[in-house]
Amino acid sequence: MPEPGVGRSRRALTLPAAVVLAVLLIPQAAGAHGIGGRSDLPVPLEYFLVGGGVVLLLSFGALAVLWPSPRLQDGPRYRGGGRAVPGWVSGTTAGVGLFGLALVVAAGLLGDPSARSNVAPVAVWVVAWLVLPFAAALVGNFWSVLSPWRTIGRLARLDGQSGPGFLGVWPAAGLFVAITWMELVYPRSGDPGALGTAAVVYAALILGLALRVGIDRAVASSDAFGVYHRLLSSIGPFGRRSDGSVGRRGWLRALPVLPEWPGLAAFVVAMIGTVTYDGLSGTPWWDELSSDLVGTARHSIWFQTTALVTVVCLIGAAYLGASWWASRIAGAGGPRPLAVARSFAHTLVPIALAYAFAHYFTLVAFEGQLLIPALSDPLGLGWNLFGTVDYQPNYTWISPVIVWYIQLAAIVGGHVTGVVLAHDRALALFAGPGAVRTQYAMLALMVALTTLGLTVLAAG
Repeated sequence: MPEPGVGRSRRALTLPAAVVLAVLLIPQAAGAHGIGGRSDLPVPLEYFLVGGGVVLLLSFGALAVLWPSPRLQDGPRYRGGGRAVPGWVSGTTAGVGLFGLALVVAAGLLGDPSARSNVAPVAVWVVAWLVLPFAAALVGNFWSVLSPWRTIGRLARLDGQSGPGFLGVWPAAGLFVAITWMELVYPRSGDPGALGTAAVVYAALILGLALRVGIDRAVASSDAFGVYHRLLSSIGPFGRRSDGSVGRRGWLRALPVLPEWPGLAAFVVAMIGTVTYDGLSGTPWWDELSSDLVGTARHSIWFQTTALVTVVCLIGAAYLGASWWASRIAGAGGPRPLAVARSFAHTLVPIALAYAFAHYFTLVAFEGQLLIPALSDPLGLGWNLFGTVDYQPNYTWISPVIVWYIQLAAIVGGHVTGVVLAHDRALALFAGPGAVRTQYAMLALMVALTTLGLTVLAAG
């Protein structure tokens, strides 16, 4: 139906229509072969970069004309009645989380030290770090039940206050970067023993904090996995109603009403920046640049750590710059730059998901198959519990060109969604006809991030 005050010839653009428009505008290409770098793309990379930018600009123009008033700021709109989650389902899910933690610790500390013969690396870096968060964006925040440290804390009756507290999610943002550092920089990131030890240390850290402030506050402020799932699950169409039942609330509805915790923008920036660093560090361009700058020291932990932090900070600086620009356009009566940054942080969440999904899609699709034999012999001791220990991963089940178009659709779709969310927030935050002009800054940032994301994917 048209928005109030909008004529029939100027119908309000719906969210599904905006997404469909973006998909239809993704540039197509003729025949293709394997994607191994920029020279292997179906058509020159510049075509995709220009096409991605055009999609964002057209989406922005369509929103400016057809989306005249805020539509997403009132939060979830649950449809129909909710469904209560049976106690046995919650209990079983919590038990699976505890078993998963125990399995990683046991496999890491007692199992075969070879990463290829041990379940710990694929369980941590593929299942826990990628598959479960991606699933949360579709089915909801099941980590709140699956979380092993939350289950331990509740069994131990470590009660306390709820919510992140005055530090917000800054501790979780720091731990998110630390976990990513272990994955991308630490030389023993695939070593089962290191992962088993890290799992023990992480659980001890969260539970130690819970002894002081309670498990709910410890998880809300410091559990990187918990905050990560909370943010990504806000994209999805399912959530908990006020009575605790699960209901359908619609896509993206929970994102605009995320609490503006201290550190929220930093956490989302870290989500984008760490994936960006991972992509850049695998390109020939990065090897040449780092070699010219520091020679063989580019392989050192200190250089890689500095580079990781620098890339995250540069993404953060770009976001703060866009927030400052929007604040300046708004004028003296508008919100200050930091307030804009906090208010628009949720608009980056779909972009962060798109970056992660596009970059790690092949890792999940191919290396994730290693879980099949690993579950039959989780400790690498010669077992064959499920008869799958001899399973060989299939690395040809999907063609490289299909992978490229999946990645392309993810990157462009994520940024279009960010444009939609930013447009809707700007209409609510900035009064008057100048609200659209304040979005130029965020649009420029998203075009830049789209270009960066596609370039890194093509060059890697």
